[in-house]
Amino acid sequence: MAAAGKEGREGGKTKAAAAGASGRGKAAGGSSVRAAPARGSAGKGDGASRGGAKTAGRGAAAKGDFVKRGGRADAGQGGGASGAWSYLALPVFALLYLVAVLKWKLDQWPAAVYGVASVLAFIFYAIDKSAARSERWRTPESTLLLLGLACGWPGALLAQQWLRHKTVKTSFQLMFWATVLLNMAAFAAYARLQAGGVSLGRLLALQ
Repeated sequence: MAAAGKEGREGGKTKAAAAGASGRGKAAGGSSVRAAPARGSAGKGDGASRGGAKTAGRGAAAKGDFVKRGGRADAGQGGGASGAWSYLALPVFALLYLVAVLKWKLDQWPAAVYGVASVLAFIFYAIDKSAARSERWRTPESTLLLLGLACGWPGALLAQQWLRHKTVKTSFQLMFWATVLLNMAAFAAYARLQAGGVSLGRLLALQ
């Protein structure tokens, strides 16, 4: 009986040891299983952070490029060297007018017409520039061109350069300079007619 009791005690210790080892193994396995999602979620979080940083970086770079492109476009609006060359039309016309006065005895009223028309053209350009900035109703380009043709091109030219308006659009510039040349030709023709004794009153009477 003593031997049987001893064997029973040793068997109980063996079972207890086996159960403890099994419990520790389960605990270790459970901790490893639970730790794995934590590492996965951390990896996902780091990936999301890196992805967000890259996206933000690309957005900032794109915005910077847009600002730079806008800056270059705004800088080009001034006309640059072409704007400086366009001012030469004013002294050329002043010389033509002086020759008409001294050689062909031109009347004084054309100077008043050019002055009033130029002021009106400048005002219309300023209104159109303000409307373009605030996205309001725009002045038709045909109106601006007709004002230039009707002796207002000196004021229109100054408005284009001082207000930085209508200096980039090639089609408008071609039409504008065509009206300038037509006006100068009409002025020279009238001055020659007046030198021959034909005044504006007679021209209107002939019509």
